[in-house]
Amino acid sequence: MKHFAVAMIAILVLTGCSDDAPSSNTETSPGGIDYVRLYIPEAEVVAIQIAWPTDWPLREDANQAVPYIGADLILAGGADGFPASEVVEMFADLQVTGRLSVTSDNVQGRLVAPKENLDKAVEIANAHLRAPLLEQGWFEGIQQSFAANMAEASAVPAHQGFAAVRWAVLGDVPLRRALSVDPPEQITSATPEDVASWHRETIVRNDTKIVIAGAIDAEEAGAAIDDLFAGLPAAGARVAKTPSTDFTPRRILLHVPEANTSTLSFVAPMPPMRDGGELEDIILVSALGEGKNSVLFETVRTQLRATYGLSAHLDAYTRDIRLLYFGGEVETPKLAQAATIVQEAYASFREVGPPQGFLESLKGPFVAQSKKTAADPVAASTSALMALLDDQDASVALDLASALDRVTSETLRQRLANAFPTAQEFIIVAVSPDADALPNACVISKPRDVIDCR
Repeated sequence: MKHFAVAMIAILVLTGCSDDAPSSNTETSPGGIDYVRLYIPEAEVVAIQIAWPTDWPLREDANQAVPYIGADLILAGGADGFPASEVVEMFADLQVTGRLSVTSDNVQGRLVAPKENLDKAVEIANAHLRAPLLEQGWFEGIQQSFAANMAEASAVPAHQGFAAVRWAVLGDVPLRRALSVDPPEQITSATPEDVASWHRETIVRNDTKIVIAGAIDAEEAGAAIDDLFAGLPAAGARVAKTPSTDFTPRRILLHVPEANTSTLSFVAPMPPMRDGGELEDIILVSALGEGKNSVLFETVRTQLRATYGLSAHLDAYTRDIRLLYFGGEVETPKLAQAATIVQEAYASFREVGPPQGFLESLKGPFVAQSKKTAADPVAASTSALMALLDDQDASVALDLASALDRVTSETLRQRLANAFPTAQEFIIVAVSPDADALPNACVISKPRDVIDCR
């Protein structure tokens, strides 16, 4: 899944009333569709970002491979008045990009076009959203490519380790089947009729989050939104209940005899981003495991005398199920030692925080990035959409420099103490050709067997 916290770092939507400064406005189109408009002066392109809510990944009666196939097929397979063989060239000639992508909570759409070509881009996109052809030949090509890509990924030992974590945390529920696309027969059993059903339920005109960004006024933006959503049906209310999770700490070893080396991962839950603390989280994870100056890299290099490093990340199964994980490849004979020293290094990090001077070293690059974000319709609209999805007000001025000024060594320590898991709260998963490489671990031979590890 996508790293939602990384998107939040780019938020810099400045409210204001001057025509020569970036501004954020919550508006309603003439057709009655609510959206956020980010006015970005001197921008050469207009970006439209949409999130359609979906409960498909949580439904027992749904094929969880269908959204992935459908997201590609809708834009690639042609539409009413636009044969598939011509659309790619038309978008290229217009310098337009468009895409649909799938998450556990929503389907996200992006359309980016030079302002002078926006009307034509919207016309083409509307046809594909409203009346995609879903041609059999294109369906089969996308289906086969998806199946091949997933088969290749599933053969990677590290991929199998993350699959085991999803089995441990979620169990055999639709969300796990959606995230892992497992069992793989979901892909081969999908049909164009399944995609058509998913499309009718998902690509609708109501209950959406919409952001349009660029040097565009309210009249132009409202017209573009109405044209883009013209002819789409309204959907009934959908209530998606987040499944329960089990983050009970466990030590698990997935035995893969053919693996060339071992991998080691630590996984534990984090609060949702809507609860705040995003900047602290990003800074702390960077200090923990991003780059050669990070705690984990230094630990592995000095105590294991290894040239490789472990990395740390924030990710999410849904916007409510967020997690911290860190790890990487480890020499098999050193796996047990690595598990011990990494756990000790994290415990020390959680107690004392980042190395001295680390926070100050990040502030300059962050502020520089914020200026680029404010001038880039794609980056700004992405960040605003993420804010809306986390129940935050995209029209509130977010001065990144001021926000960074409020981040101190003390706020980082508080965040570590109040939001970050303790060293004992992690699920530890190793994937190794040696079944005895991780002492006191529950040894399994395939990811789904982890449900018996208690």
